[in-house]
Amino acid sequence: MRKATDTMLRYLELLQLIPSSPKAMSVTQLQKKLRNINLDFAVDVRTIQRDLEKLSASFPLSCESKGRANYWFWADKSAMAQIPAMSGNTALAFKLAADHLSKLMPPATLRLLVPYFKHAGGILQQTKLGKWSNKTRIIYRGPQLIAPAVKPKTQKVVYEALLDDKQFAVDYQSKERGVSVRQVLNPLGIVLKNGIIYLVATAGEHEHPRHYVLHRMSRAVLLQQKTKLNTNFDFARYVEEEKTFSYPVSGEKIKLHALFSEDAAFHLSESKLSEDQKIINKKDGKMLVKATINDTMELRWWLLGFGCEVEVIGPNSLRQEFVELTAAMNNAYNPEKPNQP
Repeated sequence: MRKATDTMLRYLELLQLIPSSPKAMSVTQLQKKLRNINLDFAVDVRTIQRDLEKLSASFPLSCESKGRANYWFWADKSAMAQIPAMSGNTALAFKLAADHLSKLMPPATLRLLVPYFKHAGGILQQTKLGKWSNKTRIIYRGPQLIAPAVKPKTQKVVYEALLDDKQFAVDYQSKERGVSVRQVLNPLGIVLKNGIIYLVATAGEHEHPRHYVLHRMSRAVLLQQKTKLNTNFDFARYVEEEKTFSYPVSGEKIKLHALFSEDAAFHLSESKLSEDQKIINKKDGKMLVKATINDTMELRWWLLGFGCEVEVIGPNSLRQEFVELTAAMNNAYNPEKPNQP
């Protein structure tokens, strides 16, 4: 069964192909033109005829029979105005979607949208909004690593399985094993983080979700079995509230107390760590920051990024981690230690 998105896009193309009276076009001609626009619009003549009959109930389309062929046309020359042309704002939305959302789109949908992306580019060249993309940028923290390549056929199967709630078989090379192992996965959701595409899925009969990176997958095959879902699983909660992609340590929240230099703490007065965050000015010029926050590895990496501009005060277990870590770093950077080539 074709997806609703495919059908909608086919309808739009079909409406734009139909000429206004006195011109007309046969169903066969419309079928060929649709196929030339996009192979995903390649449906049989009977389907095109049904499409036209359905559309004629909402739009002023008329049909004339000549022999065994049906010829369709717009009865009202101004009727095409009922189909809104792509505005500059819409074109900009398509442009931003192409730039930033492509990796999250199912390949079939992305392929269907390519003509619209190209059309949007042409529209933007004729409006001042065309300069917007050159005047805006998204910047991520830290060095931008080059994302590993994902096999297009594999991505297609994974996204199709997720979209249709079906299982798929795949060879997956985990970090621990170092070799590819054939697995049957139940896809639950896709996460894009730092250019890496992650699939949240369960394997076989296991109910606990795991993270699988798409670039370590190969030989993916879509299966007909439906995805085995845990009815209590909430993908949005799993990602956003449980912070599973922030590398949780204890799974609990901790009450962070940390002394920041004035410069390091300034941005926290504008962008809070938590709703209950408090900043207390100390006599020595330091700023004591208190906040209830998830206990994650990303929190540790963030704190380490400030170097000596931050001192972790509590909780005691986190402070002890930093005591041991700084001792190890001090040993690594010991000036009496010879440099390694």
